[in-house]
Amino acid sequence: MADYTLKVEDFNLFYGDFHALKGLNLSIKRNTVTALIGPSGCGKSTLLRSFNRMNDLIPGVRTEGAILFDGEDITKDTVNLVRLRQKIGMVFQRPNPFPLSIRDNITFGPCVMGEKKSDILEGIVEDSLKRVGLWEALKDDLNKNALALSDEQQQRLCIARLLAVKPEIVLMDEPCSALDPIATLRIEELMLELKRRYTVVVVTHNMQQAARVSDETGLMYLGELIEFDNTEKIFTSPSQKITEDYVTGKFG
Repeated sequence: MADYTLKVEDFNLFYGDFHALKGLNLSIKRNTVTALIGPSGCGKSTLLRSFNRMNDLIPGVRTEGAILFDGEDITKDTVNLVRLRQKIGMVFQRPNPFPLSIRDNITFGPCVMGEKKSDILEGIVEDSLKRVGLWEALKDDLNKNALALSDEQQQRLCIARLLAVKPEIVLMDEPCSALDPIATLRIEELMLELKRRYTVVVVTHNMQQAARVSDETGLMYLGELIEFDNTEKIFTSPSQKITEDYVTGKFG
């Protein structure tokens, strides 16, 4: 039996009267990269934000159905959202480091969670930067303002900042959209490294990226999940004509 960390069951989301997500059902396996693809406005990012309740910040949002994280329905009002967002963290389209030092970016989360011991915090900084391949480049510049880093380094730092609070799932919303092709490939390599310890869910418009990095892929269209399957099958022998049309560039 597959080991699933997220299960979406008959999930609907509404922005006021607008039905944005429609009866979604899917399961996301542990230690995999799952890609969500589809044209702009199809609901990919809305689904991604549903996994850590970021949509709650938008007035008028309501949901039906369930999203199970390790068996617990995270749509319930009783869910501790601070803990949920620590366990299921997000990386956004554009790097958004805090206007603080590299060190302070990494230690911010652990400090908020109550860690005060400097030796433990320094260990977290080193470990987190090593996980994203930045330690050797930045270990002598930890007091440098994070905003002075390149776009790729800033995005890696944002991932390191997330890893510092020990998540189980890493959500990535178009994480390479602001990066050049070389930096994009490096972030893709990082995704493959991350899945050894974390579950990664990525929204992407880049078909080649989805094919390169993901284990499973879901195509969304007009708020519906058209098809969800092994990535190779999605790109070589999809079950739905609309999936074939999208991945071959006939629309979207």
